[in-house]
Amino acid sequence: MTHAHGMVFAAPGAPDVLELREYELRAPGLGEITVAIEAAGVNFIDLHRRSGVLEDGSSFPRNLGMEGAGRVVECGPQVHGFAPGDRVAFVDSSTGSYASHAVLPAARTIRLPDDVPSELAASLMLKGLAAEYLTHRCVPLKPDDWVVWHAAAGGVGSIATGWLIARGVRVIGLASTVAKRHQVLEAGCSAAFDAQAPRTPVFIREMTEGQGAHIVFDSVGAASVEMSLASLRPRGHLVLFGNASGDVTGFNLSRLGYLGSLHVTRPSLKHYIGQDNELAAASDRVLLALAAGAIRPPQVTRMPLAEAAQAHRMVQDRQTRGSLILVP
Repeated sequence: MTHAHGMVFAAPGAPDVLELREYELRAPGLGEITVAIEAAGVNFIDLHRRSGVLEDGSSFPRNLGMEGAGRVVECGPQVHGFAPGDRVAFVDSSTGSYASHAVLPAARTIRLPDDVPSELAASLMLKGLAAEYLTHRCVPLKPDDWVVWHAAAGGVGSIATGWLIARGVRVIGLASTVAKRHQVLEAGCSAAFDAQAPRTPVFIREMTEGQGAHIVFDSVGAASVEMSLASLRPRGHLVLFGNASGDVTGFNLSRLGYLGSLHVTRPSLKHYIGQDNELAAASDRVLLALAAGAIRPPQVTRMPLAEAAQAHRMVQDRQTRGSLILVP
């Protein structure tokens, strides 16, 4: 067995429930590999799991983290295409990337090109995969379409908006501060507005010649859904892919007809990379877009693994820009 260490929590709660523990890692089984983790991404979903907002029913203590990158150190039986020393990334909620090592199914592992460092992969892959399915497979999109993106300066938003612009889509970015709206404009968005300003839907209609957006991508949820619906043209699409302000409840579906025969979807990444071939194709598309410059490398903040609780506080208080990673 491999001697390892990682962050675990014995009960849901505030960031202080996280503690660093040492343990013996099991050997890789059939079709599995052991990876020495060099960097782990910190994402909002980790905060939801730690706090108990997301409950998976697994026993305590639980590990944490679903995005990481490193090197293969051991291969189990019937592993093909990987060998010790290979550089890989992974997105797996059952593994726990806030650790020195992880045992993973080889079929769910992403081989990294030589020019993509582990820290970049750990800061990009989960958000890149989210941006990929949202902008390529979730709803129909074509050049010159108008898109509104909430939290356009955030992790997924900054990747997705740049990718859309590279494809000729016209993007209106929404962001909460002047500095973030300036960042959105620098990234190439056609306009940047404050989602909480009452006249923002009016400005969006002015930008779109009175029609409204073809698609609104909304990761905020309860606090923004009415503004999102008001920004769409007839037969437009609302893609509600997050609930940062809470779930949307008590909605009368008949209103979609009154508002212009609107379409609403509530997608989840796991349903778009659930099959091994889907994950492989999506990750290939992300890495190719990165190589081509359609995805710009995010700004990365590095912190030691032992400071995971502080990292969660920083993300919770929105004190970071770009991506935050933990280094074992």
